[in-house]
Amino acid sequence: MADTTASCPVCSSAGMAVLYDSGTATSLSSLCQILPGAKVVRYCGECGHLAGNGVADVDSFYETDYRILLDDEDEDQIYETRNGHIVTRTDHQMAVLTDKISLTPGLCVLDYGCAKAAMARKLTEAQAGIDMHLFDVSRMYEPFWDKFVAKERQAIHQTPAPWNGHFDLVTSFFAFEHITDPKAAMAHVAQLLKPGGQFYMIVPDVTGNAADFIVVDHVNHFTRASAARLMADAGFADIEIDSQSHRGALIVSGRKSDHAQIVTDDVAEKEIILTKARALGDFWSNAADAVRTDEAMGISDAGAAIYGSGFYGAFIHANLENPAAIACFLDQSPWQQGKTLFGVPIVGPQDLPAGISTVYVGLNPVIARDVMKEQPWLDREGLRLVYLE
Repeated sequence: MADTTASCPVCSSAGMAVLYDSGTATSLSSLCQILPGAKVVRYCGECGHLAGNGVADVDSFYETDYRILLDDEDEDQIYETRNGHIVTRTDHQMAVLTDKISLTPGLCVLDYGCAKAAMARKLTEAQAGIDMHLFDVSRMYEPFWDKFVAKERQAIHQTPAPWNGHFDLVTSFFAFEHITDPKAAMAHVAQLLKPGGQFYMIVPDVTGNAADFIVVDHVNHFTRASAARLMADAGFADIEIDSQSHRGALIVSGRKSDHAQIVTDDVAEKEIILTKARALGDFWSNAADAVRTDEAMGISDAGAAIYGSGFYGAFIHANLENPAAIACFLDQSPWQQGKTLFGVPIVGPQDLPAGISTVYVGLNPVIARDVMKEQPWLDREGLRLVYLE
C-alpha cells in the first residue's frame, strides 16, 4: 500500500509503499533501548531505498540518549572471533579502509558522525601527520575527542564555514543510517570536500544483517541502488559499492566531481530488493511468534539463557511471555561481561550455569550456527538450542 504522505529521503519521490509495520506498542533501538511506537518500513520504487519511521524527538535522542560505547575508551563491538582471538569492528574497519584508501602525511580528513571517534583515533595512530577533524551531533563524546584532536578541529551540530572545500577525505562509519535527511547530509559532505576529494562510508546492508530492518533508530536501510543514487545526486563520480569486505555492511565510496556519475535505472535489481525486503518483513513477523511458540513448549525450572546481548538477544527477551525465566545473557565481549541487560546479568559463554535447559541464540542468523559450533557446552545432555530461523 502506497503512503502518499511519505516522500523518499534519498530521491524525494512521493508515495512510498509500506512493506512492514510491527504493529507493536514499543520497538527496540540499535542499542537495545525500548522506545515507544511501532517500527514501519517503506519502499521507494524509484530508487530502491528502504526508509524507516525513526524515533520521536530525534535531536534530543542523539544529543543525550544514544550513548554508544561510552563506558571505556577501548570499548568496541566484536566483528568476529578468529582462532579464539577477538577481532573488533574498528580493527576490521581499519584493515579494510587502509586496503582501499592511501593514507599519506598531510592528508586532511574529517570523520563525519564520528561518535567517540575510535576510527579517527586509529587513523591518526596509523599515519603520522594526518590533519584530523571531527563532527557529530552530540557533546557527550568531547572527552574522547579532546585526547587527540584540538578544539578548533572539532564541530558539533554545524561545521564552520572555513571547512567548506577543505578536506581531501571525509569518512563516515555507521552514521548515515541514523540521519533523517541523508540527501542534505550528502550534499553537506560534498560541500566540505575539495574538488576530487574522496568520501568513504560504511552503512548497514539490510540484506546481510536482518536486524537493520527492524531497529527503530535506523531511518535509512540502504541498498546498492539507493546508495549509488544518493552519491550521484550529490555530485560524486567513480562510485564503488562493496558488499563483500565487511559482513552485513555496504562500503560506499566516490570522488567529488564536476561530472557526477549517471545512475541507470535497474528494474531487475529493484525487484530483487523488493523481494528481499518482503522476506525480511516476513522473517520478523514470524520470529516473535516462533520465540513464544517455543517458550510455550516449556522451560525447565533451571531456566534458559540467551546467547548474545546485542539486538537479536534483546529481541528474544522482549518477546518472551515470561522473561523472568532467563537466567543470563551469554556474550563473548569482555566489555559486555559484568553488565546487565533488562536487569539480567551478562556473562561469558564459558559461564553458562549448570542445568540450563534452553539457550536461545540471539545472533545474526548469517553467523549463528557457526558460532554455536565453537561452544564448549554444545553437547551438554538435555540442552536445546533455539534459533530465530
